Amino acid sequence: MVTCYVDEIAPDNWLTVRTEFSGELISIPYGLKLELTGTAAGREHFTILEGVNEGKRCSVAKKSGERSYLTANLIHKPAATVVFNRAAQSLTFGDRGPCNAFSGGGFADTDGSQYTPVPKGRYDLAIPAFPSKQTRSAYLKWTKFHKTWFRIGTDLSGSRFLHPGEISEGCVTVRQFLFNPADKKLPVPAGQFSDLPGLPGGATGIPVPQHQAPEPGGDIIYDYAPVIGWDTIYYYLILARASRQSVGSLTVK
Repeated sequence: MVTCYVDEIAPDNWLTVRTEFSGELISIPYGLKLELTGTAAGREHFTILEGVNEGKRCSVAKKSGERSYLTANLIHKPAATVVFNRAAQSLTFGDRGPCNAFSGGGFADTDGSQYTPVPKGRYDLAIPAFPSKQTRSAYLKWTKFHKTWFRIGTDLSGSRFLHPGEISEGCVTVRQFLFNPADKKLPVPAGQFSDLPGLPGGATGIPVPQHQAPEPGGDIIYDYAPVIGWDTIYYYLILARASRQSVGSLTVK
């Protein structure tokens, strides 16, 4: 038996594997800890040791040339610490930051669901369970890891996440750019964000934080690129571990 981990995999660090009993295909994230149990017919067999699929026995075909998608050359880091200040719309992680983030709320969805900002308190941040489908390909302009969301709390029924984006339905959303609804400017690719000007204020975190101070008597200047991108936050969190289910903690102030 050999302890190993999911290696980095283009383009987004998710590996699709097959469970051994049901034959179901599941995706597992970079850095997930596994126990390699053997190799047969060009497939590596292993047991998942952490995360939502802990205990499942799976296999994956090797790459061409007998290369592996798994590695023994990773080390998990100590538990991550993330702090989110709702009022300041800022987020720090470890000794980095602040970067711009918000938690939308105060509006209802078309089905009547009421969204509220994530309550203040301390939460576990779960090891990512699956690639999120609640995102859009246009975010690739800012991050190739836009599908990797960290659930706030390890309860699988929870629907709040720490994730990149521009719309929040009660999650903690790290902005990919700063959108000023007053001038209706939108980032490229054109048309990919045409829904933003019409969204209710709570969804886009209005008032938009001022990133650069204006000249005396001048107009407010907004920065349309984030100070710290999601890739940096992703790499801080993805290999951190507080337990077999959590990468660390999120404190909301």
